[in-house]
Amino acid sequence: MADETSTVSQAARLFGQSLPPDQHSHVQEAFRFARWVGEERLIADIKPPDVEAYVESFGANSPNANSRAEALKNFLAYAHKQRMMRERLVSHVRVRRGGTNRTAARPEPVVQQEKQEVHLTADGLQALTRELEQLKAQRPKIAADLRDAMADKDFRENAPLDAAREAQGQLEARIRELEQTLRNAVVIADAEQAEVAQLGSTVVLHNVSNGARLTYLLVSAREASPAQGRLSVESPVGRAVVGHRPGDEVEVAAPGGTLRFKVESVQV
Repeated sequence: MADETSTVSQAARLFGQSLPPDQHSHVQEAFRFARWVGEERLIADIKPPDVEAYVESFGANSPNANSRAEALKNFLAYAHKQRMMRERLVSHVRVRRGGTNRTAARPEPVVQQEKQEVHLTADGLQALTRELEQLKAQRPKIAADLRDAMADKDFRENAPLDAAREAQGQLEARIRELEQTLRNAVVIADAEQAEVAQLGSTVVLHNVSNGARLTYLLVSAREASPAQGRLSVESPVGRAVVGHRPGDEVEVAAPGGTLRFKVESVQV
């Protein structure tokens, strides 16, 4: 029964039942909004800052922002008409235009990446998957911070709002990057030629100049962490080593002069 004791998820379900099948996208938006504000939250408790913060979360980034806003308006109008909420919140669904210029340039590199395979080690794939899960788990907190900041109507000097927007932008950008990487990921198999240094190989290098011995796992740029012994194949040393066998010497141009390394061993 629809009343002010309905949760947001219950309202979304009733809204979906009231629509024809060809408006499935409106139902999806209603449930997306429910997940964002809290599915078990009473819809009667939803306030203008909640709606404004939600629209803020996708207005500057979503290519279908207008259609999403229209679907949300329909859902809120339905909830108000069914007396699930006293306040009519449709007027608070406004897509912010300030981010248009910034976001216009984003799609192009994403489209280009779609066509490129990303080679990862099995460990690297697991690490990026874990990072993606951890970042997605941060969304509720970021959303709450944004809602709280939006509640302060003095936008002229609202540093928390700016900080919340910046944090959300960075979070979503990294999530999109990781999702794109994982969609295109190809886990490298055992090297066909074990003695040739390549992505996934562990190499021991002898610095001819000072006698130091360094052990690196050759990985993609996304997995690189020299302090942990993970060397990008796109780094100067990584590029020089790839394709060489034990006993080969390679030269690496450095600001302080040319460095010489001897490949002592290569393992898959």
